[in-house]
Amino acid sequence: MGKITEMILDADYRVTVRFDNNHSVTIDMKNKLHTARFSELRNGSVFNAAKTDGKAIHWPGGISITIHEIMEIVSK
Repeated sequence: MGKITEMILDADYRVTVRFDNNHSVTIDMKNKLHTARFSELRNGSVFNAAKTDGKAIHWPGGISITIHEIMEIVSK
C-alpha cells in the first residue's frame, strides 16, 4: 500500500482509509475498544481526534495503528 491520504471516521467506530493509489479500506474498530491498547477510543471525542502522517493513524494519548496493521485487520 501507499500512503494514507484521507480517513473518514463514522459514529459506529468504523474508519475508512484512503490511500494515494486510489484504493480504500474500511476497518471496524468497535471490537478493538475492549482491548487495553484501544480502550480510550470508546470516548467519542478521542476517537474523532484521529490524525494521520501518511504512515499510520494516530489518536491522542499515544494510540496509533500502522498501515501494516490496518491491512492485517482487513485481511482477517
